[in-house]
Amino acid sequence: MRRFIAIGIAAISVMTCGCETKTGTGAIAGAGLGAVTGGAIGGGKGALIGGAVGALAGGLVGAALDEQDRKVMERTSPRTVERMDRSEPLTVNDVIKLSQGGVSDETIIRYMQQTGTTYNLSQAQIRRLQDAGVSQRVVNYMIDSSR
Repeated sequence: MRRFIAIGIAAISVMTCGCETKTGTGAIAGAGLGAVTGGAIGGGKGALIGGAVGALAGGLVGAALDEQDRKVMERTSPRTVERMDRSEPLTVNDVIKLSQGGVSDETIIRYMQQTGTTYNLSQAQIRRLQDAGVSQRVVNYMIDSSR
């Protein structure tokens, strides 16, 4: 019984931390829930099988959500998607569009890191980002990129 409690606590911990993509988050959540359910029903082997099946199902659901985000961005800001497909730096407008489109802070920041983008934001640009609803975490990253 202790093992099932430990598995449950571990699964809940992993699920609450999240991943950089919805595919990853779905896979982790599915694996955790599958392992707990499989363990409760079939013991150790059940936990292993349940975890594998849950990871696969959760990953598929998450991948569909990632694709859905891309489709939303293609409709609302095709230039931003084109720029990202070519690994070009994001503009302030792009960051606003991504944020307003529901793209996670982690995804936006990871993209900026991958492209090595440096921002020298003016006070007006910072205010504009904040007024547009871009998270302070993303704004802080952009400010810190110039240091």
